[in-house]
Amino acid sequence: MKSSQNLLTSISFVVNERPPYKQAPADAAERKSQAQRKEVCQQEARKAFAGHNVLTDPRAVSIRHWRGQGRADSANIIGGILDVLESIVYQDDNQVVEISYIEHRTMHSDWYQVTITEVV
Repeated sequence: MKSSQNLLTSISFVVNERPPYKQAPADAAERKSQAQRKEVCQQEARKAFAGHNVLTDPRAVSIRHWRGQGRADSANIIGGILDVLESIVYQDDNQVVEISYIEHRTMHSDWYQVTITEVV
């Protein structure tokens, strides 16, 4: 039985930045940008999951991305976000058993929402 402190059905957070991606950055400027995007995602995840232990059971992850720029494909974006959340949200991204990714094109700056849901 789960304790009420660890009970987690679904938690979402929003990141007002281009998402990190799973691909080697092309140059030093992109490496710096990629490191910043990873840090921003980690900060938002830590805020959203404050008070919860790192999850150990299977999870579903939903990512909604409002894309204004960038060239990374969806597989690299999903992989980048899942990697960044390791040790903050879950122990290992192999706990993610269901993934949903929706991308919206926008003329404004990039942002994305991540929702982690308990798999029943």
